[in-house]
Amino acid sequence: MQVSRRHHYIPQFLIKNFADADGMLYLLDKQTGRIAKQRQSPKAIFFEMDRNTVLFHGQPKDHLEALYAALDDKAAADLQNVLLSRKASLEAVVSIVALASSLKWRIPASDPQFGRLKEELSLADLKAEIRPIDQANPVDLNALNQLVDSDAIKEAKRILLPLLPLFDENKLTDIHANWFIHSQPDERFPSVIGDCPVLERPNADYSKLEDFIFPLSATDTFIYKHGAQKRIKSPIFTIQKDLATLHYSTRYVACMSKTHLETIMQMYSVMQAQNQVEKLTELLFDFIA
Repeated sequence: MQVSRRHHYIPQFLIKNFADADGMLYLLDKQTGRIAKQRQSPKAIFFEMDRNTVLFHGQPKDHLEALYAALDDKAAADLQNVLLSRKASLEAVVSIVALASSLKWRIPASDPQFGRLKEELSLADLKAEIRPIDQANPVDLNALNQLVDSDAIKEAKRILLPLLPLFDENKLTDIHANWFIHSQPDERFPSVIGDCPVLERPNADYSKLEDFIFPLSATDTFIYKHGAQKRIKSPIFTIQKDLATLHYSTRYVACMSKTHLETIMQMYSVMQAQNQVEKLTELLFDFIA
C-alpha cells in the first residue's frame, strides 16, 4: 500500500471554510513579507511532506496520518452542524474542544515543546498503556520496552497529548456553559487563518486548555471565556483577532481577500513599530464580555 506524503497540519476541511467562492485563498509568507501572486487551494497550503510519517522496523508508515484523517472526518461533521444550528450538545462541544486542542499540538510551532514532552512523558502520564492482545500469554518485557521507546510510539504521543484536557469534566462543563459563536458577516473583513489557528490565553500547563478563540470560518469564530456574557464589546475585535493570528503564526497566513490581508499586514507593521504586538492576546480577550 502506498504511503501518503502530503500531511496537512491544519485539516483541509477547516481551510476550505476560509476560501472564496472558487475555493481559493491568498497566502502570506511572513518570512518574506509577500503574498503569493497566485491564489492557493486548501490542498496546496498548511502542509509538510512526510510530517506524520514514522519508521517502524525500518519501513515508513503513515498510520498517524490515517488516524488524523479519521479524527478530522468526525470533527468536520460536528463543526458543520454547530455552524448551521448555532447550537451544540456537550458531545459536539467536546468535539470542537478536541479539535482545538489537537491543532494546538499538531502545528509546527509546537514542535520544540512537543520534542521535549515526548521524551519526558510516559504513556501513563498521557492516560494510555500498551497491552498484549492475548493477556493470558506472558509479556516479553524487552520487546515491550523497545516498542515504548520506538519513534512510532513517541510520535503517537502528539495525538494523545491533546486528549488530556478532555479528562477535565469540570472544564468541559464550563466550556459548554460559556461558549458562543461570534459572526462577522461584513464581506470586507473575512477572517484570516494562520498556521497557529487557535488563540489561547497564555498557558504553561500542557494538560490544560485555557480561554480560547477559534476561528471556524471566514465569518464565524468559536469563543470560550470563563464567566463570559457571550458578547463582543467592540467590532474592533474582528481586526484584533486577525492581528493576533498574524502575530502568532509561525510562517503562513491565508485569507480569501487580498485587500484585507494587506490591511492586516500594514496594521501589524504599525503595531510592531510601536512595540505593541506582545499585548495582542491580552487586548483580544478584553474585547470579550
